[in-house]
Amino acid sequence: MKKHIFPISIIALTIIVWAIAYPKLPAEVPTHWGFNGEVNGYSSKLNAMLTQIGIMALLYFSVAFLPKIDPRRKNYKYFSSSYQMMYNALLVVFFGLNVFVIFYALGYDIPMSSLGTVFIGIIFIVLGNVMQRVRSNFFIGLRTPWALSNEEVWRKTHRFGGKLFFVSGIILLLATFLSGPVKEYLIIAIIAVIIVAPYIYSYLIYKKLS
Repeated sequence: MKKHIFPISIIALTIIVWAIAYPKLPAEVPTHWGFNGEVNGYSSKLNAMLTQIGIMALLYFSVAFLPKIDPRRKNYKYFSSSYQMMYNALLVVFFGLNVFVIFYALGYDIPMSSLGTVFIGIIFIVLGNVMQRVRSNFFIGLRTPWALSNEEVWRKTHRFGGKLFFVSGIILLLATFLSGPVKEYLIIAIIAVIIVAPYIYSYLIYKKLS
């Protein structure tokens, strides 16, 4: 039960922050920004609040209860602390994002484009640190067909993927200081690499061990 206290508290705090700010918010709230920092998407303040809180609640319930239906649920006990650290960190990041969205809507000069890169970078760094300790399962990690079929391939794939995510996170944090177009291309390139590279690596390791 103790492991649920922190995530529930973060979600409750997010609800409180929205409730306090809600009467002061304009009818339309900015919810999406381009790489140049300009707003390119709006939502009603009610939809913005429900969407942001809903995402956090969905993350909590998914991560907290998916292990119960995983056929390999016994493996979670080997990385339970890392697993909990991962989704707690993600909830904290989402809480910060909610706060900055609210402050921006209230008229404060918040560099949302730069903060978006920072948030993504932090998420990648957290995932990179946790990923190397994740044991074989069907919900969390780099679930390639070859990793799921072989424990050694799973271990090596996640060691490689963890380092890749960590380095990518550091690069994204540094990219905060780049101009809009350069930052955009860099983020697209990094996402492409972290999607494709682990699959190729996993397949090559599987073929090597076969």
